[in-house]
Formats: sequence, C-alpha cells, structure tokens
Amino acid sequence: MSLKKIIDVGSVNSLLKKGIINKEGVRIIDCSFAVGPRPDWKEFEQEGYGEFKTLMAAPSPSRKLYQTGHIPEAVHVDLDIATYPSRYQRFQQYRADLFEKYAQLVGLNNKEHFILYGKGAFGGMLFASKVAWIFKSYGHENISLVDGGFDSWKRNGFDVSTENVKLPTGTWKAQDEFKKYVITFQELEAKKEGEEKQFIEKTSEINFLDSRIRGQFEGTQETGLDPHLVNGSRIAGFKNLPSSELLSKSGTLKSEDEIRSWITENGFVDNQPVITSCNAGIQAALLAYVIDAVKPSSVPPRVYNGSLKEMELRAPKKISEGPQHLPH
Repeated sequence: MSLKKIIDVGSVNSLLKKGIINKEGVRIIDCSFAVGPRPDWKEFEQEGYGEFKTLMAAPSPSRKLYQTGHIPEAVHVDLDIATYPSRYQRFQQYRADLFEKYAQLVGLNNKEHFILYGKGAFGGMLFASKVAWIFKSYGHENISLVDGGFDSWKRNGFDVSTENVKLPTGTWKAQDEFKKYVITFQELEAKKEGEEKQFIEKTSEINFLDSRIRGQFEGTQETGLDPHLVNGSRIAGFKNLPSSELLSKSGTLKSEDEIRSWITENGFVDNQPVITSCNAGIQAALLAYVIDAVKPSSVPPRVYNGSLKEMELRAPKKISEGPQHLPH
C-alpha cells in the first residue's frame, strides 16, 4: 500500500474502519515514551544488552503510558528497548542483526507499511519520528508519521483502546543502512586525505542543522554541558532550525509551503547534504523526517544520535564559548 510520509488522523481512522490495519500489510505502531533518568550504561551492558524478551517482560513506564489509551490495533514499540544506553549516547542503536530480533518480537514483517504515532510533546511526533528514523536506518522505507499524534486522534473523537495488543512473532529482517541515515562522531571528526578540514568544519558545504530550541542554541537556557568546561551551547557554523517551530498552535505540522519557506529563511541551502543534531538525536530525527518529506532528495538527511555532551567529553574545543554570528 502506498501512503504519504506524513498522514492525517482521518486517513488512519479510515484505514482502521476498513479493516486494513494489521490485516493487509499495514501496521500501526504506538511510540509513546515516558522520559526518565538515563540508565547506567555499564550496568545495562552487563544485564540488559540485547535481552529483548526480558526487557519486554519487565515493568515499563512507556508501556503503561501506551496502556492508558491508544489507537485501536496499535502495537507498542518502546524506545528504551529498541535502543540501549552507551557511554556517550542515550539512545544508541543496536547492530542490525540484533535489532531485528526486537522487531520480530513486536510482531513486524517485511514489506509492511508502518504507521507511527506517539503522545505528548511536538504533537506526539517527537519520539515517533525517532522510531521512524531508526527503522529507516535498518532499511525499512515504507513509513508514515501521524500528523498531530494521539492528541489529534482524540480531538477528532475517534475510538480509543486500552488493550495491550500482542501480535504473532514476525519475520522482519533488518539491513544495515546506517551510513545512509545516521552519522557518527568518528565521521564528523574525519578528514579526507589531502584535505585540511574535518567533515564537521565544512559548514559552507553542508547543512549542519541544530534542531534544539533557540534558547539552548543561543546559550540562554540550560543545555546539560559542564559550565566549568564549556561556557556556550553551539557548534560553530551550525544553523538553528528548532523542531518545535515546525508545529502550528494546534499541535499539527505547518503546511508544506510554510515549512519549506521557514527552512530557507533559516539558512538551509538546497542541493547540499543535510546533518541534523540536538541533545540526544530525538528532535534531530523529527527535523530530518519532515525535511525528507517536504524536500525529498536523492541524498536523505543524516541524523547525529549523539549530543553536545558527547562533543564536550570527546572534543570540547568544538563547542563555541558564547553567542556568535553564523557565517553568511
């Protein structure tokens, strides 16, 4: 089935009423996520890494959030199970051959079209877009993001379920498409033979887009950086395109024309590669997903799953020491 990358709740309800969800190659996935403290990465490495059956059986604040009410027939994907905490990244991605085991336990199959949504921040699209981008990085392209998420669904008066939906074990297979959709710290720091600049320094050739709110980008709001090491909050040459500004007051995305104009007004250059970043690769995934939807390109955006905290620990000189004007 061919569906748009961004789909409205009315279209989802129509698919549900027609009996297509979970029956004709379409899965709907609830990505509701309860934000909590970062797990101890060393402890998780020893006790939780890749233990998907155990993790799925354990109590989960995110699953409880899902069970309070969701779109009927929606199965839940827990971001804390789909990823793992590493030393530098809160949501580190598993190897493809490991992640596919989790996707199969959820009940997913190849060639299905995944419709993803969530609850809460950014019109319920914040964590849903992260999960969507994760699936893209494992080679699954048939994905739609529900505009406005669960809140929009409820506002429209559509049916809500509290059933804990469980599907038979699926056959979904992952491919390693990381380099197409994700960029690592090592790649950002790399230099090509014969070149003086690192990749991260090529800000006149690449759209480096910081998706955090403007206060964090400008250094007027807390970022989590160590103030004794870094008195600033941005990487020199990056442009600020806050994901929060993609949304209208109603909690749904602005029109495609409005988004395209906003992208251009904030320094986006057509026909340049795109790298998005934030504090943990979450807002960056939403920005990347929307750019990919409204300005499709043969070379999709790539998301940096790390954070400025990672930069602070690995390469503190990369962080600017205060507000500065971006290069023209």
